[in-house]
Amino acid sequence: MPTKLVICSKKDEASQNIKEQLLNLVQADRKVKDNFEFYISDRIAIAEIEERLIYADYIDQKLSKYLSFDEILFASRHASKDGRKIVTTHVTGNAGRADYGGKVYSLAKPSAKTMKNFSISVAKKLKDTEFTFTLEATHHGPSEIKTPSAFYEIGSTEKEWRDAEIAFIVAKSMLEAIEIDGDWKVAIGIGGTHYVPRQTEIELTTIYAFAHNFPKYTFEHLTPEFVKKAYLLSEAEIIIIDEKSTNSAIKKLANSVAEELGTKVLKSKEAKKHKL
Repeated sequence: MPTKLVICSKKDEASQNIKEQLLNLVQADRKVKDNFEFYISDRIAIAEIEERLIYADYIDQKLSKYLSFDEILFASRHASKDGRKIVTTHVTGNAGRADYGGKVYSLAKPSAKTMKNFSISVAKKLKDTEFTFTLEATHHGPSEIKTPSAFYEIGSTEKEWRDAEIAFIVAKSMLEAIEIDGDWKVAIGIGGTHYVPRQTEIELTTIYAFAHNFPKYTFEHLTPEFVKKAYLLSEAEIIIIDEKSTNSAIKKLANSVAEELGTKVLKSKEAKKHKL
């Protein structure tokens, strides 16, 4: 039967840290096949690769030669100059630029419901730590991933990447996320900053599970065709906009796409009413 596959990079300290914590939580057999290391358990499989995760386009096709899986969880570091202590999750892909892996106007297929489950689980576990949880906007590679996937990250400096307690919390939350059946309504988001605060609040408190999110800095690159592609690839049911950061042109674009797809656009303040 297909399994859930966690992919880790040997060049990523946080990825290695999460891998070690996962191996403390499951009984797994190590196998080496060509240039890949696998750890196989009855709950998950772990694949260890040499390259950085953001450059691992088509990795699902490459690894499908060795085992069967229907979802990918990338265990990763998050780096930022502000040095904040955070755990994040997001889908990968690029709009008008591809500065950090992937291709331009290319999007990975999201696993929005697992992200939702993870978000709720990890946010609860972080309450007694210095860390906070946030969603991130769609960004970086790999974008050429046809298997449903998302990144699960520890940020934002080497100190946090090496934190065993946080890696344990992330690993445990990843395992819980794939074992929960949540009746969520998948949405794509438009608007906000890179850390999409309104979408994060909606993710944690309502029935909506975000897939792709496009923040304000991508607006100049958004086209109806690209937003439609994101919606269909996400298997979404609704478009949610951060109305405070969305200009009239983008609102018009979102409404036009929604009309074409037979769906509707919700403002974030309306979405917040649909509580868990």
